[in-house]
Amino acid sequence: MKIKGLGFGEAIAPSTMRSMQKIINASVRSFYVRRWAEKITEGADLDDFTRVKSVYDFLAERTRYLKDPRGLELLKTPVVSLQLLEIGETPALDCDDLTILSLSLLKSIGYPVALRVASYTPEKTFTHVYGLVKIKGGWIPIDLVKKYGLGWEAPGATRLYDMEV
Repeated sequence: MKIKGLGFGEAIAPSTMRSMQKIINASVRSFYVRRWAEKITEGADLDDFTRVKSVYDFLAERTRYLKDPRGLELLKTPVVSLQLLEIGETPALDCDDLTILSLSLLKSIGYPVALRVASYTPEKTFTHVYGLVKIKGGWIPIDLVKKYGLGWEAPGATRLYDMEV
């Protein structure tokens, strides 16, 4: 499975999260994904925060945000995105693709990860998803859409739902 179309709207959020969870867990078994994580985090005596930040920084510098087609939810696997990077292209990813890629890389090197879906509307309709990574007992947001840095999350959420992966 390279790209999966899931539909659109509020009702799709739980199934999209389950599909993302499955893709991340399958990707963790991929030596290709693990090797990319090893390479990205290469360095002497990196602490956990520095390792996680190196994954964030790598993806922030080498990917770009692009919405899915209107009315359709597409999910790219990490292998597809990493293959594009390997041939020198800049993957165009939306929030779920960026989340799948970052969490797959981090989970492949031993970090607990979770998905967070958020609403920023008065109607509390889910509109965004990003990752969480557990470091030293605390969950840190990893949202690559705005690229404001590791640990940043948009203020003003009207509804949040988390799912460990």
